[in-house]
Amino acid sequence: MKLNKHTLYSDDLLNILPEGVLILNTEGEVLLLNQQARMELQTKVLDINPFKSCHIDSLLKLLYNKEDILPSIMDKLRQGECRYPLPDRTYLQEKVNYTQFPIKGQFETLKEKGEIKVIVFFFRNITAELTQEYILNTALQRTKIYPWYYDISKGEFTLDYRYFKHLGIPAGVNNSLSMEEYINMIHPDDREALADAFVVQLSGVETYEKPVPFRLHRGDGTWEWFERQSTYIANVSGQPYRLVGICMSIQEYKDIEETLIAARKKAEESDKLKMAFLANMSHEIRTPLNAIVGFSDVIGNSYNELSKEEIEDFIRLISINSEHLTRLIDDILDLSKIESNTIDFSFSDNSLISLFKDIEKEQIMRNISEIEIKAILPDNDIRIVTDARRLKQVICNLINNACKFTKKGFIHFGYTASKEAVSLFVEDTGIGIPFEYQEQIFERFYKINSFKQGTGLGLSICKTIIDHLNGKITVTSELGKGSCFTITLPLNKENNP
Repeated sequence: MKLNKHTLYSDDLLNILPEGVLILNTEGEVLLLNQQARMELQTKVLDINPFKSCHIDSLLKLLYNKEDILPSIMDKLRQGECRYPLPDRTYLQEKVNYTQFPIKGQFETLKEKGEIKVIVFFFRNITAELTQEYILNTALQRTKIYPWYYDISKGEFTLDYRYFKHLGIPAGVNNSLSMEEYINMIHPDDREALADAFVVQLSGVETYEKPVPFRLHRGDGTWEWFERQSTYIANVSGQPYRLVGICMSIQEYKDIEETLIAARKKAEESDKLKMAFLANMSHEIRTPLNAIVGFSDVIGNSYNELSKEEIEDFIRLISINSEHLTRLIDDILDLSKIESNTIDFSFSDNSLISLFKDIEKEQIMRNISEIEIKAILPDNDIRIVTDARRLKQVICNLINNACKFTKKGFIHFGYTASKEAVSLFVEDTGIGIPFEYQEQIFERFYKINSFKQGTGLGLSICKTIIDHLNGKITVTSELGKGSCFTITLPLNKENNP
């Protein structure tokens, strides 16, 4: 059968097609190639005459799984198959430079009175498409951005498969969800805003370009923040038939935002506490200083007129106020070192029994008759690698703090040990700490009772020191019954700096 451009086909029509087209007879001879096929197959190099036929085998191979499937396709068409779509990942290899490239395409048979007249082979080089798809997928894989579209006629969302994986929910058929299924995933408080955006898009009057934040229900039961943007594709009459858009997880930014808000609030609260601290410092320092100066003047000016008991009482008061003033100054100096990150530590091997007995001797000298201050120690000594001076500072600070809030009963301190850690405790029968304040008492400048002596720095400094010792400090307390501060330190020397 002879074909020319004036019979069944038009060169001009075929040449404007973006796909390559080959028209063959049943023997596989090429009767016609369009311009795109000539370019892809390098036929200009072969100088093929448009009206002189050649066999398709001389122009190309169709490779699938590294095997040429062209001969088997031609056999199937001759045996009666009307159509043969090429399988995915089929490559065309042209015979000039033996270049291979991926294609999409199919074979069709045109019949007349039941007999095959010609075979038409359509193909499209999809190298550029795959390149763009790879670049897009690579970019998307590194983000939490998920493309989607909504088919209005079907009432169905089709989403990126990664969307389901990220949320930890099963994917629907073809990665799709119905409108009802999607709405049920949205937080009730966010549904109205999304509905308003959909109404605008579906109207076809204008696009809704403003991002819409909303929360989606994850497979683990939690909520995650997302942001959605979309537009629509309209038909000839201007009515939208499909919405397309992207959905991006913004949970990370929400977490950062909440952290920054919390940090700002904490900084504002810290500023208020610091101002109160500075205002209180003049009173805290002046009170013991006035007592020291006042009682010293009384002794100096009226020594011969005072009884021995009065002098001893004045000296005791001077000693107490000197000790309090020293603690205030030490706290301020320690705070300065903490702020400048210059607080020093010196680690060595230490006996806990020796450390606690030294503390007990110092505390007994305070002679507070209404309170029993006693070390409760086990029979077996424990040795740990720590900074004994700093650890002693913490224990004494906790005991001194307990003295402020304990009118009668006892203040006991000591330790217990397990295989991996040692627990140091300071327990009292004081007024106790309300539950709602038990976490805040370790913050700087925080004081539950502003009328009590102190800067509000002691417990904060204790926590900082224990953190540097790789330990942890906690408190349990009950109003009217007392408090117990516990310090847990590791026994493994390798865990110590």
